[in-house]
Amino acid sequence: MKTSTVGTGQAGPSTSFANRALIGLLNLAGVKKRQFDPARFTQMIANPKPPKLRGVTVRPESFEGWPVYRLSTGRAEKFAVFVHGGGWAAPITAQHWALAARIARESGREVVVPLYPRIPEATHDDVLPVMLRLFQHVRSQGPTALIGDSAGAQIVLTTLQALGTSAPQPDTSILVSPALDLTFSNPDSAAAEPRDPLLNLQHITVLGRQWSASNSLASPLNGRLDRLGPVHVFAGTRDLLYPDALILEAKAEKAVGTELHLHVGEGMLHDWPIMPTPEGRRAAAEIVALLR
Repeated sequence: MKTSTVGTGQAGPSTSFANRALIGLLNLAGVKKRQFDPARFTQMIANPKPPKLRGVTVRPESFEGWPVYRLSTGRAEKFAVFVHGGGWAAPITAQHWALAARIARESGREVVVPLYPRIPEATHDDVLPVMLRLFQHVRSQGPTALIGDSAGAQIVLTTLQALGTSAPQPDTSILVSPALDLTFSNPDSAAAEPRDPLLNLQHITVLGRQWSASNSLASPLNGRLDRLGPVHVFAGTRDLLYPDALILEAKAEKAVGTELHLHVGEGMLHDWPIMPTPEGRRAAAEIVALLR
């Protein structure tokens, strides 16, 4: 079990000006009041096509009715399945595409991006079996990593848990700001919410309830943690999901065959590795290095 620090200090003078400015702008704009508002986010149905991505070829295909995009710089021998976040309701964003393209450019892997169905059309029970088969399909082509952010990290970890120990495994799994308990009932999360400039606990609790559809195993903290192989978790201390990452770390210490590395972003907010800050770019570079 290893814990490392990404970035320095709290969201004060010891973090970058860009990070402090971003947090200030989020607070000033009142983004938290709107972010992941179920009434708005569950209406965001359209899946945008990828923007023009520098230095990669984008190949569209379909898997069991899902739009899937493969990003590469040429013939690859290794792969990564990239599962985007968005509260299980919002479509993929330009920031997600940018990180996926950077991974493809700099790691040498072909990055497979599935656009899975979301709330209100689908729940965890609808998406997990197809995601499992998609991973197995890609894994049959070569060593494959799993990576997801936020809600996408929840999908990644439940997919990993559902694989079973006898199936071919990812060579590594990366969870960025993962949603680990879809009840969001950890009192430490409630205590952390005032310092989180992005996530609204009430909103994400409603979305988590809709996505889980009363299936307790939709919360990865309730699932199997043995024999998951190498798992890297990126968690920021200004993210109300951070306390659950500490619980995952503690549980994984007792697990057999799981090597969990917690990368702590001091003073960092939710999903900071996709943010346009020096700390975000450094974290993204670390993610790329893990996938080389």
